[in-house]
Amino acid sequence: MRFSTILLALILPFLMKHALAEEEMAEQKSLESEYKRAIELAHNDDHDAALGILEGLLTKNPDNYPVRRDYVVIAGWKGDCDEALDKFEAIQDRPNKEDYLIVPVAECLIQVRRTDEALALLREGSRTYPDNGDIKLVYQSLLNDLVVERKPELSISAGIDQSDAGNTDNLLEFRYSHQLTKQSRWFARYFRASANDTDFDTADLNRLGLGIMYWFHPKWYLEQEFSQDVKTGDDFGSTTTLIFDPTSLWEIYGQYASFAEDIPLRARAVGVTSNRAQLAASYHTLDYRWEWYGTVSAYDFSDSNERRGFYTSLGYGYEMLEKREQRVIVELSESRNTLENTVYFNPIRATDISLKHRTTFVLDSKYDRHVDHLSVYIGSYNQKNYGAHTTYGIGYEQEYDFDAFNSLSWGGEVASRVFDGERETIFNFLVNYTAKFL
Repeated sequence: MRFSTILLALILPFLMKHALAEEEMAEQKSLESEYKRAIELAHNDDHDAALGILEGLLTKNPDNYPVRRDYVVIAGWKGDCDEALDKFEAIQDRPNKEDYLIVPVAECLIQVRRTDEALALLREGSRTYPDNGDIKLVYQSLLNDLVVERKPELSISAGIDQSDAGNTDNLLEFRYSHQLTKQSRWFARYFRASANDTDFDTADLNRLGLGIMYWFHPKWYLEQEFSQDVKTGDDFGSTTTLIFDPTSLWEIYGQYASFAEDIPLRARAVGVTSNRAQLAASYHTLDYRWEWYGTVSAYDFSDSNERRGFYTSLGYGYEMLEKREQRVIVELSESRNTLENTVYFNPIRATDISLKHRTTFVLDSKYDRHVDHLSVYIGSYNQKNYGAHTTYGIGYEQEYDFDAFNSLSWGGEVASRVFDGERETIFNFLVNYTAKFL
C-alpha cells in the first residue's frame, strides 16, 4: 500500500503533464485548422465568415500575432477600417511588419484622415521592402494627394431657380481658400442672391465673408466665418460650423449662423432677418447599400416668427454594379411657423413625403472621373389650410474630375410643386467649378 502510494505520487505528475501536452497539441491543431479555414474563406471574399472565426480565435488567444495580423488585413479588405485599426493598435509597435499588413492599414489610416500615421507606416514599409510595388504605389499616391490638398483653391457656383408664376431667384458664390498650416486654411467668400418676383418686392444679398478652416483632430473639423453686407455695410454675421466623425460610417454636423442667408428675399425686402441653428447626422453601411440622413433646424426671425424644420431620408441601393448603381430613396420633411400672414412663404404647418429613384452612371472617359445621375420622384405635399397635393419632378446631374486640379459639376431639375394651394412648375439649375492652383 505504501509502495503503491509512492509509485502513484511519482507517476501522476508525468501522466498529468502528458495529458496536458496532448490537450495543448489538440488545441493547437484545432487553432491551426480554424485559422487556415478563415484564410481560405477570406481569399474567396467571404470576409464576414473569416472574421467571425478569427474573432473567436482571438478571444481565446489574444496574444496570437498571426491571427491578429490577418484579422486586421481581412477587415481592411472588407472596408471596415474602424475595426481594422482598433485591432491593429495592439501590434502597431511591432518591428518588421509584413508588407501585406502595411498596405491595408495605411489605406485605412488615409481613409480616416490620419495621414501622418499613414506616412510614417509607409516610410517604414519602404525601408523594409524597397521593391514592393504596392507600398510604393500607395505611398506616392498619398504624397500626390497631400500636394493637391494643400494647394490654393477657388470654387465658383452659380444657380437659377425659376417658376412659371413669374418668380426667378439667382445665386452666385465665389470661395477662395489658402493653406495656413498643415491643419488649417483661411478662406474668403463672396455671395450674391437676387430675385425677381412679379407679385412682391424682393431684396438682394451681397455678402463678403472671411474665415478659418481648422482640423484640430482627424475626427473633428471647425469652421468659423465672419461676414457682412458689402453694399450697406451692416448685417454683420458670424457662422460657426463643427463636424464630428465618430467612425468612418457616421458624420455629425452642427452649425449656428447669427445671420441666415437662406431666408426668402421677400423677407429681406421688408427688413426681416433671422438667425439659424442646425444639427444633422448621416450614416452609411460599409458597402454603401444603405444611406441615411437627418437634420433639424430652427430659425428665429426678427418679426417674431419662429420656424422649426425637420428632414430625413433613407436610401437603399438595390443594384450596386461597377458602372451603375440604382437606389430608391424615401424623403420626409416637416416645417412649422408661429406667425401667420407674412409677406414671405410661411406655412403654419407643412409635411412633404416623397419616393425618389436615382440611377448613377460611372462612365468611361478621358477624364479622371465622369459620373451622371438621373433622378425622378413623386410625393405628397400637405399644407395646413390648403390640403394635400401631389408633387413630382425629374432631375439630371453630371460630375467631372478633369484632373487632380480641376472639377466641374452641374445639375438641373424640372418639378411640379404647390405653394399655398397654387401649383407651379419649377425649373432650377446649379453649376459649380473648382480649381486648385499649381
